[in-house]
Amino acid sequence: MPYQQPDQPLRPYPTQYTPGNLALSLDVRFLPAATGKVVHLPVGLPVAGTRGTWELEVRNEQADLPAGALFCIIRFDCQFAFEFQTARPDRRDYATLASTSDARLRLLIGRESVGLCTIVVTDGLFLRGESFTIRLGDTSGGGAGSEVFWSSTAGQLLLAVDATGTGQFVGAGAPLDLRVAPAGEPRLLRLLGPSVAAVGEDFDLHVGLFDANGNPCEDFVGTVDFTADDGVDGLPASITLTAADGGVRIIHGVHPLCAGVFRLQACCASLTATANPMVVEEAPQMRLFWGDVHAHGWGDSTMHLMHLRSARLDPAARHAQARRLGRFDFCCPASMSMDPAQREEVFGAYRDACAEHDEPGRYVPFLAYEAHPQAGDRQVIFRDYRDEPVPPPMRDPIENVIERYGARDDVLLQVHIGGDPPHWDLYRPARERFLEVCSGFGCAEWLLQEALQLGYEPGVCAASDLHLGWMGGPRSVETFRGRFGQKYPMRQRDSAYGTGPITAVQATELTRTALWEAIEARHTAGTSGARMLVDLRLGDARGGDEVTIGADDILELQCAVHACAPLARIDVIAGVHRLHSWDPQGAMDWKERLTLPAGSVPGRWIYLRVEQVDGEWGWTSPVYLRRDDVVPPAHGLPDWNACAMEAEPHDNGADAYLADLQAYLRREEEVQRFAALTPAGVLSLAVGKCAQFHCRWGTEQVPMTILWFFEFEIPKIRYDFGWRDYGAMPENQLGPALMARYPQRP
Repeated sequence: MPYQQPDQPLRPYPTQYTPGNLALSLDVRFLPAATGKVVHLPVGLPVAGTRGTWELEVRNEQADLPAGALFCIIRFDCQFAFEFQTARPDRRDYATLASTSDARLRLLIGRESVGLCTIVVTDGLFLRGESFTIRLGDTSGGGAGSEVFWSSTAGQLLLAVDATGTGQFVGAGAPLDLRVAPAGEPRLLRLLGPSVAAVGEDFDLHVGLFDANGNPCEDFVGTVDFTADDGVDGLPASITLTAADGGVRIIHGVHPLCAGVFRLQACCASLTATANPMVVEEAPQMRLFWGDVHAHGWGDSTMHLMHLRSARLDPAARHAQARRLGRFDFCCPASMSMDPAQREEVFGAYRDACAEHDEPGRYVPFLAYEAHPQAGDRQVIFRDYRDEPVPPPMRDPIENVIERYGARDDVLLQVHIGGDPPHWDLYRPARERFLEVCSGFGCAEWLLQEALQLGYEPGVCAASDLHLGWMGGPRSVETFRGRFGQKYPMRQRDSAYGTGPITAVQATELTRTALWEAIEARHTAGTSGARMLVDLRLGDARGGDEVTIGADDILELQCAVHACAPLARIDVIAGVHRLHSWDPQGAMDWKERLTLPAGSVPGRWIYLRVEQVDGEWGWTSPVYLRRDDVVPPAHGLPDWNACAMEAEPHDNGADAYLADLQAYLRREEEVQRFAALTPAGVLSLAVGKCAQFHCRWGTEQVPMTILWFFEFEIPKIRYDFGWRDYGAMPENQLGPALMARYPQRP
């Protein structure tokens, strides 16, 4: 019977794999395009974000292998591309195969998330002593090559062999270690202090240096100088970081001397930094605490990006990073997809990590896990950790998840926008109490609006949905994390912001009980990463509260923001309309009062949306209006997501990058879909510099913003529907229709 060639990459691990010690070797090299200096694994360290070519050489010292034999290279805790391709040598991530053998070999490579590639002997004998070499990011045909994974990591590559084509693979010795180093040059100096403090109260100031990919500069040695502030004591004139600091130093014993709003400043070489705003009061009645409510560590049985219980991904290490690197007050790291055979071990490790780091007044850890029912993912967060039993399998139907947790007030089923947003058309829970308005994938105000219009009244949050990066790291441009190419049509998946988004909880004290009560009261806000203080009041009520109003009432709306960068715009959203907008003209501390008759306020909710000039966003939880009368009409108010194009500057700097972007779109995408491509300016965002473009996408002429991050060796691209990137378009409605209309071509 003739051998039947497989058409798709094979997935031997873990079900078709047996450890072994076959005499086949895997030699891996990376050739950086800029230097040409070969990096040999496992000793050499390729640098995160570097452009170049991977060479994976397999040598056979085992035996002659006939047609039907297969070699599979499996990857753990690292990623090489969104999708390698073998059709277009002029595109990025072009993969080729060369061999010393007369046997005919075939390379299978694509999106399969564990098997990096499979090589099939299709004809002849692959003899002992022969070898083949796979080139990932081959540039010989004019392609850009490939880039090293954005996050510094400690991964592995495993060679497995099916010698007879039976479908059962045996390992060729121990896995090969793959470590990725952070880029050596710091791009960001970051200072983090408390958002609210009392006069004379000691606090810690966290000082960190990060590369362009958001990795801490672990080997950095140098001096950080601080600007003196008469209202603050205990801040040294300078500190010296050594390699032992790992890129982060905590300064203890800093304290304010008087009330006010303070922003400490520092510089290091050419970098300058301003700390998050710190509101100092004589005796604060409420505090603002920050944390990540949806992030992951060890425990990934689907993507295998967090497969290894490494020093970085261990549950206790995730909490340690949250405390030291991110200066979080609370955090919920969790397994993304627990292996069914390891649920007790994995969940127990997270429970033990909570016990190790539980320190009321300084840090509060929460236990969590991610559920993946077909009706949409949920992050399940538990108030208490000590006696919580192991959760059901992650693929349990949503009905089972709701039956087990839906009525419990000590469990939150967080609605998030990660791999699969909620499908409320398939299943509608009775309540949705905590909703993610921004994540590492980007902003998603559409999800909040979708929930509100269905009658849900959640508190808002924001979270990183962190995978392999650093817990508490700064917002950064993460390759292959966006929604285009996954939820919207594109060949290449675009970039997103894999770290950064965080939740603010306004509570009386940093204890488990106080935090949970505040979340239950919806006294929360979410930001894309900036620790801005965003406050909305309707009379005495704040974001999250309920207010009963009558048709003849006069509403007193008070809005206040203490920002981390100059403010660009502030919007009051009432129902499905934009009720009012302000131009703060670059202010960083801003306060306004709005007096309106109830009849001019449409809808049953009001919230505040804030934009900084550095591209950071913030949202309050809504104030929920209890009104007995019919909701008044909008009287010509714009929709909450109205996409009015703003005037384009004449000399905006983005023109210089238009040709590069057009060349990219011709090479990697369907360029004809990007109509009226218009340069809109060069932006200095918190995540780096980029050229901004506007266009009309597809036959639907959907308004689209493109950010072209040109500072990277392979420029990174980000798409957003709308002229602003707050998450204007409903993914669950728009995405499936566009994916069906524009099937992807090879």
